[in-house]
Amino acid sequence: MHYNRTVHRWLTIGMAAAIVLAAATSEVEARRYFIGARGGLATLAGGERPHFYHRAAYGFEAGFDLNARWTFEGSLTLYDLYNDPTLENSFSFSGDKANATARFKGTRIGADLMTELYSPAPWFHLRGGLGGGLLIWKMVDPVADTTLESIGSRNETIDFSSTEIFLSARVGAEFRLASRLSVILAAHGDYLTGAGTDFADAVGSDRDHWLLSATAAVRYSFGGVEERDADKWPDKTALPPSTTRGLDSDGDGVADSEDRCQDTPPDVLVDQFGCALDGDGDGIMDGQDHCPGTDVRARGLVDIYGCPVDSDFDGVPDYRDECPNNRSGAVVDDRGCPADDDGDGVPNGLDDCPNTLFGVPVDRYGCIDLAMFDEPMVLNIDYDPGSFEIDHSSQERLRSLARVLMVAPQIRAEITGYTDNIGPEEANRALSEKRANRVRDFLVAQGVDENRIRAEGRGESNFVATNDTAEGRAMNRRIEIVFHK
Repeated sequence: MHYNRTVHRWLTIGMAAAIVLAAATSEVEARRYFIGARGGLATLAGGERPHFYHRAAYGFEAGFDLNARWTFEGSLTLYDLYNDPTLENSFSFSGDKANATARFKGTRIGADLMTELYSPAPWFHLRGGLGGGLLIWKMVDPVADTTLESIGSRNETIDFSSTEIFLSARVGAEFRLASRLSVILAAHGDYLTGAGTDFADAVGSDRDHWLLSATAAVRYSFGGVEERDADKWPDKTALPPSTTRGLDSDGDGVADSEDRCQDTPPDVLVDQFGCALDGDGDGIMDGQDHCPGTDVRARGLVDIYGCPVDSDFDGVPDYRDECPNNRSGAVVDDRGCPADDDGDGVPNGLDDCPNTLFGVPVDRYGCIDLAMFDEPMVLNIDYDPGSFEIDHSSQERLRSLARVLMVAPQIRAEITGYTDNIGPEEANRALSEKRANRVRDFLVAQGVDENRIRAEGRGESNFVATNDTAEGRAMNRRIEIVFHK
């Protein structure tokens, strides 16, 4: 059966009238509007070979809420599809347009009435609906880009193109990223009715009758009670009667008959469906959130007031604190890590001596650790036989000692040299004195006041190990530095 132009015109007028009537009968005062951009994959199916394969489709959408459960959605989508004679079906993603014998160019103008099917949380909604619209399409030669020809109902030659009415079914899931920003994942099935075409019966039965697509859309919402009246009516229990028709058990400004979340706590901001808003997605509802613009990285790391947690109280919240266990009072950088200008291991803010020389031992307060002077320093210098020169490793220890003595002027040092029992006693005493004096001269060369240092040699005395072994004799050949405070 074919539809003439008059039927086509009246069907179009009827659809437009239905849209206008739906808009006119909706609750204008609390209406939410939205706009969005969509993209996805589409194919033609249901006809004889050669089959079309999935190709990208894109477009725009807009709409508004009719009431708490129903939404009107309009869309404009563009299609550019190719067939491929090598394909066994229309559900392939790997067709090659180099094989194409026909190219489908289409513009879909659709309208859908969508209803809530399932909503376990304010941020997730599963919706389904029915609709229809016009598909303006033509089949063209993929190389020459000229419209292909077909056979009309009176066996005449006509262009293989039409403005055709379709009926559609749709199901989709909305993921609300913020109070007014959502991502929509949806699947469409459009049945091409033939209304508006004028093809021969054989052409009509062989051609594809289904336009199938899967889309993803980003949608922005505006309008609605929560945006228009938030400043004018800060107390939601005092919203004007036109927005609270009927009983409102939880006092959120949305009547129970339209309230999908009827146990909303006091002072929480809600959407047009009566469900709590959480603009920053931190789990603390708007109206109770003292920090409403929380960074998305802080989700799961906020307190009961919606503010980022700072466990170590250093001023840098945990979600961006790279050093989360600082001592209280420490000065930190923008990463939350302690600043330590003098490099002594005690952070600024806790350092009572903030200008300590680098490498000088300090106590827990950042000041010179005088405890190191409680015990003598013993140097087992690896002397060559008869030599009094200081080896390299001992020089490094003496440099460190000199740095401490320079900043602790109250400390005096007494240097004593010892030898083993090899050789004449008097020669050993003289050698030990030279070795003690050499250590004193080294410290003075590092800047220590010579008046704070006394040196002497005691030769082969005060043995600390046996002289019967090489190891014992090496321990007896030593320099002892005793400190006096």
